[in-house]
Amino acid sequence: MKDLPVKSLGTRTCRIFHATRWSPFLVFAALLGCDKTVFVGTMDDDPDAGGQGLAGGTGGAANPSTLGTGGTASATTDVNAKVPPPGGGGAGGSGGAGGSTATTITPSGITVGSSCAPISTAPGILNPCGHAFGIAYSPNGQILAVGSDLAMPSVRLWRVSDGMPLPDLALQSEDTTYNLAFSPDGKTLATAGYLSWPGGNNMDDSSSALVRLWDVSTGALIRSFPVDTGFYADTVAFTRDGSLLATGGYGKEVEIWRVADGTRVLAIAVPSTAHNVHFSPDDSKLIVATYDGVARVWDVATGTLILDQIPIASEMADAEFAPDGKQIASTGQNLSTGSDNVVRIWNAADGELLQTLRGYHSAYISRVVWIDQNRLVSDDWQGTVVLWARDASGSFAASKVWSTGGQALGIGVSPDKTTIVTGGADQGFVFLSL
Repeated sequence: MKDLPVKSLGTRTCRIFHATRWSPFLVFAALLGCDKTVFVGTMDDDPDAGGQGLAGGTGGAANPSTLGTGGTASATTDVNAKVPPPGGGGAGGSGGAGGSTATTITPSGITVGSSCAPISTAPGILNPCGHAFGIAYSPNGQILAVGSDLAMPSVRLWRVSDGMPLPDLALQSEDTTYNLAFSPDGKTLATAGYLSWPGGNNMDDSSSALVRLWDVSTGALIRSFPVDTGFYADTVAFTRDGSLLATGGYGKEVEIWRVADGTRVLAIAVPSTAHNVHFSPDDSKLIVATYDGVARVWDVATGTLILDQIPIASEMADAEFAPDGKQIASTGQNLSTGSDNVVRIWNAADGELLQTLRGYHSAYISRVVWIDQNRLVSDDWQGTVVLWARDASGSFAASKVWSTGGQALGIGVSPDKTTIVTGGADQGFVFLSL
């Protein structure tokens, strides 16, 4: 077993291993409360032989673009290549006989940027600005915000038009920012993360969990929320009208706060770490994806549990409503084997499984994000990024595939739906054209 560099337990990204699925070090990491162990190596995938709307036959090795560790990548230009997914299933599946093929884009000349002041917004240029956990565009598309594990600052802002850095947020300290979100009017930025207090009990200290609101124009701190999330806060989400903010983290509770005055209006007990929370398009429901491998839907007004029959991935759990609110996309995994990393589509009304999207992700899926009603994007811990598109039958199939060369975490979608920004190469982020 090759032991790669240690990531601080304080930042939740634990030691990275080249390992098979049942590594004794994974057990050790779990005992430490680490839920971010990275696998780089054999994962014993077990894809469904029938496929799920992907290419039939035995499948061929995909050739995704790779952002190297420096200089110019040696990827081969093959923009129009049609390739089946790695290990593609046989005939059948929800996409019909033989499934469909995906376009894998492998542009040449991909480079690693040399500086973060300014960043490059050109597609395929890796900006080595720290491990990018949270990424968000402002609603008008003019600002990019990235949360990372840099000691100071852990939140940085750039002007998208020219890549120039904007002033840092005030009162930044030695912390990690895992998630961030702009308010709908773009005037406020919410951040969630972790602060290592000297001498504190990092594993059980709510005072170390940070959820803050910032004034985007000045960088001034508006307020901090006294969240009950254990030793780190992992997720924040605004309602579409901007009046409420949902928060979650290491455990205990998911909470909803009134943005205007910081008052807590609802607390929901959760069984384990809340990795992601998302409001429904009409703001009436909140979906919570937790480390126990279940996505649950709650009524925002009353706190009543509406739906708890959606099994998802445990590590990096994510589930989000479609723009019309009728479907839910989630990360997925066979919890008994730890393999078969997939995206699943559910009926939002009753939790019925509608489709499973598999064949590309061979590591934990970090996020699944709706771009619009007919497109999804997902990324994973080996840097594979997949664009899924809905066909005329209403089913999804892979449309584009990239590789960022290393662990991809956050995803930001431009307001005009033409560009995404995703983490990559364990050290930065890259713009990709949809």
